[in-house]
Order: sequence, then C-alpha cells, then structure tokens
Amino acid sequence: MSEGKRRQTTDMQKLARKLLRLTLGEDEELRRELEARGVEPNGAGALLYAQWKRAVNGDLKAAAFLRDLAGTEEPKKKAAPIDLRSMSDEELLALAGEAPR
Repeated sequence: MSEGKRRQTTDMQKLARKLLRLTLGEDEELRRELEARGVEPNGAGALLYAQWKRAVNGDLKAAAFLRDLAGTEEPKKKAAPIDLRSMSDEELLALAGEAPR
C-alpha cells in the first residue's frame, strides 16, 4: 500500500472514531429517544440503535451484525430426535440414568 493510500486510510479511521464518539445535540429527537432507552447519545449509540431497530423489524443482516458485535453465538442446533422404540432395555435404562432429576 502506498504512503498516500495508507495516510488516507488512517485519516478515515480517525474520522470514523471521532464520529462514533460525537455527542448528539441537546435538541435532537434521536438523542431523547436514545436517552429514554438508556443508550449513550453519541454516534456509536445511534448506529447501534438504528441496527437494533432494523433487527427488531426482521432484518436478519442487522440481527447478525448485532449478534457478531456482541460476541454471542448462533443458537445451537437441536439434537436429532431419538427413536426410543429401537433401543434395547439396557440402552433405555442407561438413558434414563443420564436424565437430570
């Protein structure tokens, strides 16, 4: 990467960080909405809140973005159902012994 390109990328990163920290104005409706929901009234809070609203309305990409950002895992797949009729008496007893009480 050339020096000019690297400097431009660094400048963009600095600007992005500045915008995310930027506090919203006192009279902005969005600020009041964020504060009412307990969200930091800055650029990052506004961005996350916008993604959350999209996710709540069914946007799966927004939901995945928030999930990934929060570091939560995808829901685990359910185990395949067990056909108890095909199991021997010994297998059924062993299975019953493993069950939480």
